[in-house]
Amino acid sequence: MKVTKSNGDVQEFSGKKIYSSVKEAGGSSKLAKDAVKEVKKNYTKNMPTKKILQILIEFLKKEPAVSEKYDLKRAIMDLGPSGFPFEKFFSKILKEYGFETKVGQKIKGKRIFHEVDVIAKKKKKFMIECKYHNHKGTITKLHPAMYTYARFLDLKKHNFDSSWLVTNTRCSPDALNYSKSVKQKVTSWKYPKKQSLEKLIERKKLYPITILHSIDENLKHKFFEENLIILKDFEKISQEELKIKFNLTEEKAKKIIKDIYQILS
Repeated sequence: MKVTKSNGDVQEFSGKKIYSSVKEAGGSSKLAKDAVKEVKKNYTKNMPTKKILQILIEFLKKEPAVSEKYDLKRAIMDLGPSGFPFEKFFSKILKEYGFETKVGQKIKGKRIFHEVDVIAKKKKKFMIECKYHNHKGTITKLHPAMYTYARFLDLKKHNFDSSWLVTNTRCSPDALNYSKSVKQKVTSWKYPKKQSLEKLIERKKLYPITILHSIDENLKHKFFEENLIILKDFEKISQEELKIKFNLTEEKAKKIIKDIYQILS
């Protein structure tokens, strides 16, 4: 069985990957096994991975909140179209891990001003460049890794200890090799293995609000305007407050609070 990835590459179908990812999303062993069977039942030659994801998201609704968690990559891409919500999102992640952070700071280098996406402090001071993509199959290549380090060198007088490239997609081997050679920290999709973007999110349940299937584009932007970026931002907001502040129906507010509770529980 072959599948076609979003970048056009064709590879072998892996039931083990589906099984493991469903389990990681909180699904039971039975649900994970049945999910693999469901994909195989609906398989067509060289099926796009996008179609497989659609099949799985619908099937996983059998267990509350699992389908949302399984859809994490899409949820992060839906933070766009601009990269600013992603910068704020990653800043919130870092705060949950004990960092002090500032977003969108303008700092003067030797010749020009730079707008630094995130400044983070925890023992060391990091200059963070967030490279955001909202199209599946896009890879963060060498150039962003190089200009991140170049900006770090120009701003080093501000006592930065290290540069840090953060992206919501995978990095190319060249980007990773270059970053290693200049001791630049990288956080991307699936890298590094134990501290990748999705691992940082899943470990502390720092899911973006876009993981909710119950909010539309308009409501998403209203939440962003109020700095409600991750589900944990809603923990101190009651259903009644949500309804009044965002002009929602009782049913809609109840659905959002219920979905958030199920994902975070």
